[in-house]
Amino acid sequence: MSESPSATALVEAILLVSERPVSLEGLASAADLSRAEVRDALGKLGEKYSRERSGIVLRNVAGGYQLATNRACAGAVERFRKEARPAPLSGAAYEVLSCVLYLGPMTRGAISAARGVNSDAVVRSLIERDLLAEVGTDRESPGSPALLDVTEGFFIAAGTNSRDDFPPLETLVKPEELDRVRERVEQSRRPSPVPEEES
Repeated sequence: MSESPSATALVEAILLVSERPVSLEGLASAADLSRAEVRDALGKLGEKYSRERSGIVLRNVAGGYQLATNRACAGAVERFRKEARPAPLSGAAYEVLSCVLYLGPMTRGAISAARGVNSDAVVRSLIERDLLAEVGTDRESPGSPALLDVTEGFFIAAGTNSRDDFPPLETLVKPEELDRVRERVEQSRRPSPVPEEES
């Protein structure tokens, strides 16, 4: 009779088949382990998959854990897959992501207002790349437009867990500029005046 797999083996198997980071609670539930057992297993996997000696690494991103290829091996992996890297993000894309990261969730109109230029094409591209997604509607704005927010995919790509891992907005933008942006965003939520009919 074969022995039952170890806690480390169970956690490793779950991480291997998951395309997304798995939370501590998710691992404990799926493997039928305690949180302490999962933490111990993750510690052992972290040693096994160290960046110095393994082509696979254990990452703690987007509020969970994930097995991924070691970045040092990226060249070999890309040659094997015969795939080019995704096209780099444009400056406009970074602006849109920054707006939504710090001021979001936001509607398409609010994003365009914050940037001072129509951003629909950039937003569509970011949605296709799984960096932005619709998360609800703005019921206080005319027509209840969709609200957009950064995705788990965004945090994975950034190598972060949440918004808290980014520097405070006040350290990046002057107060007067931030006030102007917020005013433009607020104005975008107000209904446009309807012109009076000519008599």
